Amino acid sequence: MITVVLLGMLGMVEAPWLRVALKVLLASVAMLGLVFLLAGGLRLVLWRVGRRLAFSYFLIGVVPIPMVIVLGGISVYLMSGYFLGHEYRQALENLHYDVERAAEAGLAHLTARGSATADPGAAARVAFYANGRKVAGDDQAPALWPEWAESSGASEDGDVRLWTLPNGELTVVAARTRPPHAVLAFHDGPLAAELTRRSNVWVTLIDPRDRDSMSAVRVQLGSGRYALANMSAGTDVGARNGFFAIPAEDVPWLDRPVLWWGEVIEAVHALDDDAEVSPWMTASLNSTMRSLSRQLLSSSADLNAAVWASLIGVTGLISSIYVVAVLMALFMIYSLSRAVNRLSRATEAVRAGDFSRRIPVRRHDQIGELQHSFNDMTNNLETLIGTAAQKEVLEKELEIARDLQESLLPAELPANDRVEFSTLFEPSAAIGGDYFDILRIDDNRLAVVIADVSGHGLPTGLRMAMLKAALVILVEEQKPPSEILRRLNAMVRAEGRQRFFVTATIAVIDFRRDKLEITNAGHPPTYLLRNGQVEEILLAGSPLGALDENYQQIEVDLLAGDVAVWLSDGLIEANNGADEPFGYDATVSAIAGDGASAQVVRDRLLAAVKSHTGDEPAEDDRTLVAMRYFPDAGSETGDTPKNE
Repeated sequence: MITVVLLGMLGMVEAPWLRVALKVLLASVAMLGLVFLLAGGLRLVLWRVGRRLAFSYFLIGVVPIPMVIVLGGISVYLMSGYFLGHEYRQALENLHYDVERAAEAGLAHLTARGSATADPGAAARVAFYANGRKVAGDDQAPALWPEWAESSGASEDGDVRLWTLPNGELTVVAARTRPPHAVLAFHDGPLAAELTRRSNVWVTLIDPRDRDSMSAVRVQLGSGRYALANMSAGTDVGARNGFFAIPAEDVPWLDRPVLWWGEVIEAVHALDDDAEVSPWMTASLNSTMRSLSRQLLSSSADLNAAVWASLIGVTGLISSIYVVAVLMALFMIYSLSRAVNRLSRATEAVRAGDFSRRIPVRRHDQIGELQHSFNDMTNNLETLIGTAAQKEVLEKELEIARDLQESLLPAELPANDRVEFSTLFEPSAAIGGDYFDILRIDDNRLAVVIADVSGHGLPTGLRMAMLKAALVILVEEQKPPSEILRRLNAMVRAEGRQRFFVTATIAVIDFRRDKLEITNAGHPPTYLLRNGQVEEILLAGSPLGALDENYQQIEVDLLAGDVAVWLSDGLIEANNGADEPFGYDATVSAIAGDGASAQVVRDRLLAAVKSHTGDEPAEDDRTLVAMRYFPDAGSETGDTPKNE
């Protein structure tokens, strides 16, 4: 539909740029649609395991073959090109060596006989100098001895440099001096033809200024620089270089220059004034397959036969192994597909409700183990479904009870400008037996309650809810803490179905008098942090549910910055891997220190407990209430209380 709309718009648009944009958009939509179609078709074809495995084996076992062939071809091409470059460089060095010998012979002839006559057999042109001036020799040589001649025609890295004569011809130069005499020698004749003769490789020297002949791409490989020729297939390379004049299409394939390589030559300078004629030049190297094979292969027929025999033998061995591997892969695909299809059909039957379906097990591998597991699963599935249903009902009931227990805890802590609280409630089971609350008695008093009901689970949670309801009523009636504990004790003892106990501490904070009244019923100590030091307030008392009603009470002065901490025995008795409890002394040490906020003190204690227990699970509920006391509004202290 989108394609049709775009085609219609394309027929109505006249602006060229808009037509181009619509064409690009149309091509993009077509490509996107094609990709989606291919992806959908591939997904449909590979849905079955057998087809997916076959496609996987194809990707792993077949696709790499042409890739290896291409990679091998590229490697052979690069190695052959490097060999051509080596032959070219060797020919250039040999030519330079011959020119050097010609220069040395001319200098020896000049100094020994005083005759400025070149050796007729020398393969170089020679110019003779005396006191810096040319006295005899080739007309292409400069009239004055050049200053650069001391380099002897080589660059700083040892490569042979190329020079141009006044007539534009490229050459190789060598110089020798023995004051006051000097000799300058350079190659006589076309340089490319001479290098071709010496290297048995067709050499074409390409000047970048000549756009008609410059068709090389420069390549940097490590520290070496090369050039890859980019000649068209119809170019008559032989005719261009003057080596043969037969049209390329009439030359046998093995004798065609099918291998192209190149070497980048440093800057070319003029012979007379050392001026840079060309920043760089490319030596295009061409060779035929026949010529390259003659140079690469040994001249020994026996060795060639042994090499080819070894190559054929290795190829045959690898091919045989590959055929066996393919046959094994096909067998594995077939057997695995059949087993998976059986398992798929059995699974469909179970999903339809047939729990009696079984798979005959004949395999002794992972698929066989999977079939055994399937049969065991169907045997127990009906029982598991019934158990799961019962478990789901139980989990829903526990979730309701857990929500009920969390609703018993204070959702929002009372806030004013005199105190801040930080709390922790961490049951060890789904429903815990710990409880804490912070209740407002009147405008000047708060009650902090922390309790621990014996046991765990749903009955303990219900007892905690019962205590919560009674405690709220008694606090609202402003009963004194000792009276509240006695009434709660009577209620616990009246529960005759199953005996249980409750430890509790009720602490009343009086803001008007700056007092803290603590009443204890068998609960762990209250800790008071003042100026970095901890006072452990340990009060005797019987737990609720006991026969005795001894609830000891104490009143403590509160100063600005004091931090009071109440906690359950789950923190004090937290065990490590060696079954060693955290202990009271460690609790005092953990609370001691900076009392900047209730949160700081709480986190410091919890971190110490965590460091002691490590990854050991909690065996008892852990509850904590930390309170920091602030001065009244008229004090100079600027702290602002907060609850966390």
